[in-house]
Amino acid sequence: MSRSALAQAVEANLTAFHVALSEWPEISLHRGGDRIWTVSQRRFSLCNVLLEAHLDPPDVDAQIMRAVAPYVALNVNVMWKLGPSTLPADLGDRLLKHGFLVRPTLRGMALDLASLAPAPALLPEFVTREVADPATLDLWRLAVGRGFGWPHYGAEDLTDNLEYFFRPGIDRPFVAYVGALGEEPIASSLVFSGAGVAGIYHVSTVPEHRGQGVGAAITRAPLMEARRRGYRSAILHATEAGYPVYRHLGFEDVCAIGMRLRLCES
Repeated sequence: MSRSALAQAVEANLTAFHVALSEWPEISLHRGGDRIWTVSQRRFSLCNVLLEAHLDPPDVDAQIMRAVAPYVALNVNVMWKLGPSTLPADLGDRLLKHGFLVRPTLRGMALDLASLAPAPALLPEFVTREVADPATLDLWRLAVGRGFGWPHYGAEDLTDNLEYFFRPGIDRPFVAYVGALGEEPIASSLVFSGAGVAGIYHVSTVPEHRGQGVGAAITRAPLMEARRRGYRSAILHATEAGYPVYRHLGFEDVCAIGMRLRLCES
């Protein structure tokens, strides 16, 4: 895939991921001519997301107010994600006067899976397990919550969303992994296939075990699964902390993913 195609895939995979998770009955999915959005009564922003906005410059503020209204009515946090296709280009700045906060920009990165770097040396007792049932999903919840430092409801809302897909008869659109040191969950990751690429999400390591190769190992697990399934390219959205790890694995920058967060009233 060309660099421009990979940049488009970074955004398209992100949208497809949120669309897939909206199969959970607690999240409703909406598509309009100017945006795609999900709404829930859950407080966590990843259950309430605005994507692929294409707003008309003469009427941007009014469109923003309409877009935000459902979340204000429900008093929930909402995340507006800004990608390569976002219009107008200064939407992120315009959102600030509507109560949104700037979150760190993520680096949209891509990897040719044929060039995946070898596995790093690891702590002897570290193991990576596929999340296959509610018990291992609960370990994943503990790891992701501590790894990202989310408020308590964040990991709970996200895990409740994922748990829906472990019910009998429901196709699971993702594969999640938990890394453990003995019985202690210390890392998390997830792979979602969409837009022709494998998207890596929710990569985290608890603070006291960073810098020990754990982040690379928990990222390699979903990458190996994607390669086994025949995918040639993987994408992810890197924080500044995770960026060196992904570069070492072979990922390259292809675009930026901006984020604006609007908090509910406490």
